[in-house]
Amino acid sequence: MKILVVGSLPPPERPRSLALRVEVAELLAGGHTVDVVSPDPVATAHRYLSVSGLPGCLQLWTMVAGFDSVVVQLQPGLPVRAKAGHLDRALSLMAFSLVLARGRHVVIRLESPDDLPGGAGGRAAGRLWRRAERIEVNDEDQRAAFMAEIGKKAERLNVVASCSKTADDEEGGWGYGPDASIEDVLALVRKRAARERRALASADTAHFAGWDRLAAPGLAMTEADAALLGAADGPRKSADLARRALAAADRRPSLWRLARVARLARRGIYAVLRPGKTG
Repeated sequence: MKILVVGSLPPPERPRSLALRVEVAELLAGGHTVDVVSPDPVATAHRYLSVSGLPGCLQLWTMVAGFDSVVVQLQPGLPVRAKAGHLDRALSLMAFSLVLARGRHVVIRLESPDDLPGGAGGRAAGRLWRRAERIEVNDEDQRAAFMAEIGKKAERLNVVASCSKTADDEEGGWGYGPDASIEDVLALVRKRAARERRALASADTAHFAGWDRLAAPGLAMTEADAALLGAADGPRKSADLARRALAAADRRPSLWRLARVARLARRGIYAVLRPGKTG
């Protein structure tokens, strides 16, 4: 089937974008053709909405026709702006319900109640829910809350708990909070790199270009990192290892801020212990 997916994939990585990525991956694995439209200009997509809210709904009007199915991930700005008033919200929901009326086999996904400003209740939202062949929420607790907010009309809706698990759900995400150390983060990076390499090595499908240069199980750096940092011929000092770890972290978007904090802390310690020298 030819499927239109409306919503934001990573980046940035948020629970809703990670869940939508799982959905898109499953659709592609099933042999479907997927076209992604995003309201977020930095997200991965084939096409983008230039505006959000009511104008964005009108822009979608020209896109939904011709697809065998439409999958929508609700989020602030799609279809309701984050700070929309009552009238703006009602008009946006009404316009979006008319847009989805042009689609076939419509699936609406709601990862969190906060992703729909104003909540799931109300007459305007009711029109939106009735356009969906299936409504997917995150878990059974959210499903119960959704059904209670909609009221008796919810009996006519097909509301399911998808319970989709993303990669960051494993082992509690980063799991270390604000007290994470360089060692904690690198250990988690090693685990994820090893898991991804094992999955790629055992997959029956074609690998993407460069998959063989991913970090091998137990390594924190790729071959490119090692080549750039140089090989150590002699005994390694702890300071050298720390510099290499920080250099590798600097090139990773998720770690460079942490590396900067660690480097500043090290310089502060050196300033006390070794006056006149910097690390």
